Amino acid sequence: MSYPALNQDMVLEIFSYCPASSIEKFKFLNKDYYKRMSESWFINLNLFRTNSIFGVFLQYKSHPSTFISSFVLTGDGEVSLDFLPIERVKIEACDPTHGIFLCAGPDYFIKTPYFVCKPTTREYQTIPTPETGFSTLKYYFIPIVSGLIVTRTNPLRYKIVKISKQSKIFTVICEVFDSDSFTWKRLDDLKLPNDEHLVFSSVPVRNNQFLNWLTSSHKNVFRFCMKTETWSLHPVPSDLRKTYCLQLLANQGGKLGIVFWKPKDYVKGTWVLDSTFGKSWVRMKVEKSIVEEDKFVTPVWFLRDNDVVMLGGFDWVSLYDMKTNSIKSECFKITSLPMKFVQTSIVAYFPFYSDYERLNLDEYHV
Repeated sequence: MSYPALNQDMVLEIFSYCPASSIEKFKFLNKDYYKRMSESWFINLNLFRTNSIFGVFLQYKSHPSTFISSFVLTGDGEVSLDFLPIERVKIEACDPTHGIFLCAGPDYFIKTPYFVCKPTTREYQTIPTPETGFSTLKYYFIPIVSGLIVTRTNPLRYKIVKISKQSKIFTVICEVFDSDSFTWKRLDDLKLPNDEHLVFSSVPVRNNQFLNWLTSSHKNVFRFCMKTETWSLHPVPSDLRKTYCLQLLANQGGKLGIVFWKPKDYVKGTWVLDSTFGKSWVRMKVEKSIVEEDKFVTPVWFLRDNDVVMLGGFDWVSLYDMKTNSIKSECFKITSLPMKFVQTSIVAYFPFYSDYERLNLDEYHV
């Protein structure tokens, strides 16, 4: 007995009830599904049917190292980190498709506390302090970058990579945490070329099992594979090494991309790796632009359809449509920022999707 085949519209109707983390996997069934599931109508329908949200934490740093995070939501709802046992934690990493965050307490603690949490359900779990989370009068460690990837949702499994610099002897330490073993493991120390560094507190771009950071010289991409727990440097396209413009990493059509912005007119050009493990960059034919007069604006995140970009100012975010060169949404602005943070120019953006399904973390939930 044969059964009629499901057409694409019927399949998309079923997929629209699935969480954002599953959508990211279904999109790779073929190019048609990727295109249609990346369009704004499907994203909005999926968020509505799964009771999910899309928003961003703006994290501010003042001196000495004090942090405050304010949430801006592109819709209805309210999310904060006030359920954590310590105030004004630092967001160190986030898995944006699951809404899972790594937060750390202030660095004036001798033993820095670390928490993994899901803000929408107000759950958190205290994890062991890594070796670089302990400070003494003789040695202290400076966090450089961190990354988090959820590798399994039921039961939950996540992995964290943390890269730090040891004072005085300038050793760059790499540590990995696996929630299955619930322990940190120190890998071999990083030995980067003398002219290469990772940018402090920069937010990585995920591409499958890889976390990617653009180095300070803008000559290489630092790639860390969570599956193999190994790292590599991959040179950026030779054409970009001679340009004087802002370069950003982005997930473009499921591949790692580099976006550059020419001065003044913000014209966008993009190169992508030919595959997940690829070595060659391919120049995309279509160029799009952003017309934005605010010189302090920052492209924060390229959404799933690759035509919509989240723009961030010092205390606001907005969605911009590069097809029509117009703002797609109102400007979502932070209204209650303490004065001492208003005077700083250091801000980091952590955009994410999240549902309200509880994770049943082993420790605390509020």
